[in-house]
Amino acid sequence: MAKGSIFIVGYMGSGKSTGGKRLAKTMGLPFIDTDAALTESKGQEISALFQDLGEEGFRKAEQETLHQIVQSEERKVIATGGGTPCYADNMAFMLEQGTVVYFQVDHAALILRLSMKRKNRPMLDGISDEALPGFIQAHLAEREQHYKQAHITVDADALDGSRLASVGRMIDSRKGFNL
Repeated sequence: MAKGSIFIVGYMGSGKSTGGKRLAKTMGLPFIDTDAALTESKGQEISALFQDLGEEGFRKAEQETLHQIVQSEERKVIATGGGTPCYADNMAFMLEQGTVVYFQVDHAALILRLSMKRKNRPMLDGISDEALPGFIQAHLAEREQHYKQAHITVDADALDGSRLASVGRMIDSRKGFNL
């Protein structure tokens, strides 16, 4: 059985929190969302933290939260913020500490999801509806080089119970391939 935690990475709106909770339940593991842990420790919502700390300060706080969560020896499923794997050595840290799973979502699906759920997504502040598709395409292209380092890539557009069970088995056997 693979040791270490399971890190869920992917672009904002890819279903990391929802799918991560379901994966944790399937595997019988606790679930932690780094955004929720960060807001709890700082006492502010993500958008307020981003505004108060600036992007660099926010990313440092996010990194500290990630390291604190991993300090516990307990194996768990951890949903990261969309930018977490792209900052400093976070991706290398996660790859070393456990199994990283990339929740990949079709570009058109991301546009639809994010156009309907912009709240608490500071990277989308000031982006018009017309500019959103281009922004997502360019921003995702920048981040994908980090996401694609994951041990396992999952098509999160089609994430159902049987696929989650397969992901759990892959993690436990640590076969790095796409599903």
